[in-house]
Amino acid sequence: MRKSMLSMAVVVVLGTTSLYASSNNMAESLMKLRADVEQLDASITDEKDAYKASMRSLLRQKNDLESVVAREDLKIKQIQRELTKVKKEIKEAGKNTQGLKPLVLNALDILEANVKIALPFKTTERLNDIEKIRSQLNASLIAPQKALALTWNAYGDAIRMTKENGIFKQTIKIGGTDRLAEVARLGTVAMFYKLPDDKVGFVDKDSKGWYYKELVEKEQQEQVLALFDSFKKQIRSGYFTLPNAIAAVEVK
Repeated sequence: MRKSMLSMAVVVVLGTTSLYASSNNMAESLMKLRADVEQLDASITDEKDAYKASMRSLLRQKNDLESVVAREDLKIKQIQRELTKVKKEIKEAGKNTQGLKPLVLNALDILEANVKIALPFKTTERLNDIEKIRSQLNASLIAPQKALALTWNAYGDAIRMTKENGIFKQTIKIGGTDRLAEVARLGTVAMFYKLPDDKVGFVDKDSKGWYYKELVEKEQQEQVLALFDSFKKQIRSGYFTLPNAIAAVEVK
């Protein structure tokens, strides 16, 4: 009888110990689960914050793009208005050949002012072309009618540039040094550059004027290199993820 009672006592003690151990294990499991839930909750919160930040950034870029499109439309309309104005003045001038000269010179002045504030795409060459027309007209080397036709073509090129995407080569100044680079121009909205060593960047503007800004983040570098690669494959339209390189351009 005593032996039986001792056995029962041992069983009870063992059972109590097992139950205690089981309770401890369950408590530890619950604590671990609670920690996992808290970690997941924090992760979800971080993801939500990142998503909200991303959406705010995209909305800002969307607003920037809409502003740029509006400015480009305004620029085109202003150039077209100038052309209409010149046409009207020419019509009023009638057959008076000399009467065309001041009109053409005025149109050249307006175009020159716009080239100087526009994206620095072949600016020197374009200004030289304008000055050549002006000089030849002033020196009577070409007739006013010829100068007018050349001026009209220059205005047409300015309008075409706002709608044209492509890769070109030009000399750019980086760190005070002239470098021959490839440039990817997106209308007159933005322009990226790529040097022979695959360093890339974009054109930006501050109070001192235009300058070339190098991109140092790998993701942004890859985006710009992908743009150049697509353009070289004649893929010039579609969806491209690019660094925000939109610069505000004044319109005169």
